[in-house]
Amino acid sequence: MSIDESPKNLFQLIGPEFIANAVAEFYRRAFEDVMIGHFFFNSDINHITAQQITFATALLGGPSLYRGKPLKAAHSALHIRPAHFARRQVLMAEVLADLRLDKTLAQGWLSLELQLKPLILTEPQNCR
Repeated sequence: MSIDESPKNLFQLIGPEFIANAVAEFYRRAFEDVMIGHFFFNSDINHITAQQITFATALLGGPSLYRGKPLKAAHSALHIRPAHFARRQVLMAEVLADLRLDKTLAQGWLSLELQLKPLILTEPQNCR
């Protein structure tokens, strides 16, 4: 098999420009969303968007340039629950559909993000 015949990963199939546009659009929507927008109060949308473009790029198989905090550390104090994570997935699915990403590629992207759920959610505390 020649190098030209090697299977492409999601990063190669989707492309860096689309990924950057999708992530930017997602954060525009997330910052204004009634269910998850509060997580971004007093946050810099430009900084978060830039960080998340590098994160999404690596997640999808592109260059690993993300230099932010580990996911668990970055999200632990936010008390993110399953409904919040589900809302995030709905918003991202809407963005990918609105930008007309092929459904199979969108499902692949969302599937990779779903695998991050245990690192994002806050573990329930035992009541005493």
